[in-house]
Amino acid sequence: MPITPVHIDVVFDPLMPGDDTQRTQPFTDEEYRPRFDDDFEDVAQELVDLSVRLLRLLPDPSLSPDERLERLARVVPGSQLVTAHRRTARSKLYQLRQRLEQLVPDPGLDSRARLERLVARLEELVPGEGLRPIQRLERLGDYRSTDVGVSPRRWV
Repeated sequence: MPITPVHIDVVFDPLMPGDDTQRTQPFTDEEYRPRFDDDFEDVAQELVDLSVRLLRLLPDPSLSPDERLERLARVVPGSQLVTAHRRTARSKLYQLRQRLEQLVPDPGLDSRARLERLVARLEELVPGEGLRPIQRLERLGDYRSTDVGVSPRRWV
């Protein structure tokens, strides 16, 4: 199946803080906090341990831990170079599929249907005629916590 060109017009008119009078918070703060199996202190310690070890092995200060690991991965014959900017279409798709499966864990849906389920949920949470998805997301806001337990909305 050949790939056909797609024309997309992108117009972005961001909601400014002064215009943000209709923001809703449809869930309680508790509902925004995911449950993690790993204790944050354990996660942080393991990340520090791995990062320090990789830094000692490859002390180039311009490299991130991911880049250091990718250099070390050269010793595995079947490994592929994986970087944020040089990923294959397949790896990008797999990552999107994995995230969609996390967000919409219905095994009866394919990736496209999972994405549409998210869009439909957005329209339920922020109703309104003629609103584009970006406008709906801006009105919804982002009160989710991060894996360190702090919402970006709470940083200001």
